Amino acid sequence: MKYFLIFSVILTSIFTSCEQKTNSGDNNSDKVDLDTTIQELPASHNMMHEIENNISELNEVRSLRWEKTIDDNSEFREVHAYMNDQGVPSKMVQYFSMGNFQEQGENHFYFNNSEVIAVVKKADVWIDSNTVVYKETETYYEDDKPVFSRIRSSDYADQITDVEWKKIRPVSNKSELEIVDNILKGKGRFKTHFISVIKGKEQLFLLLGEPKNENRYVTTVLADHRVPFVNNLLHNLEAYKFRPIDIKFQVVGGNGRPEFRMLTSAKWVD
Repeated sequence: MKYFLIFSVILTSIFTSCEQKTNSGDNNSDKVDLDTTIQELPASHNMMHEIENNISELNEVRSLRWEKTIDDNSEFREVHAYMNDQGVPSKMVQYFSMGNFQEQGENHFYFNNSEVIAVVKKADVWIDSNTVVYKETETYYEDDKPVFSRIRSSDYADQITDVEWKKIRPVSNKSELEIVDNILKGKGRFKTHFISVIKGKEQLFLLLGEPKNENRYVTTVLADHRVPFVNNLLHNLEAYKFRPIDIKFQVVGGNGRPEFRMLTSAKWVD
């Protein structure tokens, strides 16, 4: 999608080169070797914190918010990119929820000269339907390869800083990086196709997403029926169903108000 064209090439280089009580037992999904030995952190640790300390100087760009619903289970993904004045991303954050009683949280990716240097995962992990634990995992990279990972967990997120880190085997974040890439560039399952319209009392939304009837990622954009493109679409809904569409949008609302992606331009893709 063209709204992220400004750093599409940069992203390509990145991804090709690269409160609740819990049980005391470990989650079966985290079968990792733990080492409580204190070790020196890679240089990328300090580089990550330098980026974080200067985050207010970067330009924030937000992706579409993608959701997928199967029966009564709903998941979502959204990416925020923080770029310098040259359009080079220094940090990207994927906000996600995998659905009922599954992981939900954030993946933070840090870059230096378009190369990933660190990934931090902060997530609530459900042990069962009544128990959740908060976990943080940090992975540091050298030459685009994970070289050091550590993990800590707590019954409560606001107490995590009191918990000591434990070293684990280096964690690969390749799949998460690919998802972020696809979301930002509108590729794969996140390529926009027109599906239908949603009419509210005073608002109109275009429903976009995967060109199928179920098990699909979808997203919505606020639209103005007076715009010629949208008006023509409203008179030819079936003819345009599942047709690929390029869009540009801006984020409106927020700060205590409902937040929307508002359509600014669109065109059909042949």
